[in-house]
Amino acid sequence: MTSNEVILDLMQRHVLWDGEGVERVRNWPDGVALTTPLRHFVAGSEPDRWLVSREEWVDDVVVSTRDDLIIEGQAERFGFLLLTGGRDVYVNDPAATAELGGRLADGMDPVAYAQILVQFHPYSSAMRAVLTESDDLRRRFGREDLPDVQPPRIGQTAEGLTLTFSSSTQYVRMLGGAPLLDLTEWTVKVPTGEVAQWESRLVAKEIQLDPARLQPGLGC
Repeated sequence: MTSNEVILDLMQRHVLWDGEGVERVRNWPDGVALTTPLRHFVAGSEPDRWLVSREEWVDDVVVSTRDDLIIEGQAERFGFLLLTGGRDVYVNDPAATAELGGRLADGMDPVAYAQILVQFHPYSSAMRAVLTESDDLRRRFGREDLPDVQPPRIGQTAEGLTLTFSSSTQYVRMLGGAPLLDLTEWTVKVPTGEVAQWESRLVAKEIQLDPARLQPGLGC
């Protein structure tokens, strides 16, 4: 587990704005709580929630979450990979995530990379997940009329590697409103010897869901 001192250093270098001073820090056995004049965060190790933690070159995954806003859905998060060589990767940073994608050519789990893209690029309060099985939409959202999706697929091209996958986005338009579903298709290209480039395309939107039939926890 990453020490609280290292977590604080990560937040001060990557998350706090210029001039945003620290008013209070509380240390807990599993992380820290940090308060500034503008925001409040809780941060700690979360390796069990992130597939990338299984990579042999990752020591830990640390996530800092804003805890000062009441919202419907996912609070704003800031993620870090602590690497075995002592470096860290701030996964909210598109440039750092693009560089990380170069590891796909070295055997990085493509679903682990997809999970980082879906959860952090860009931030959304919607609940998003990588769809890893063809029937994930029906199993997760309880509607038999939802279509099959293409599971994550990575292949070699003349230029390098291409990863394709789909993700779901669950959200509401207003507090207490009916849940809605969007479906997004992603393409990640990693030219040989270069960093990753990605694009996403919305293929279905505002599909109304039945709250009583949702099965949270599937996907990643």
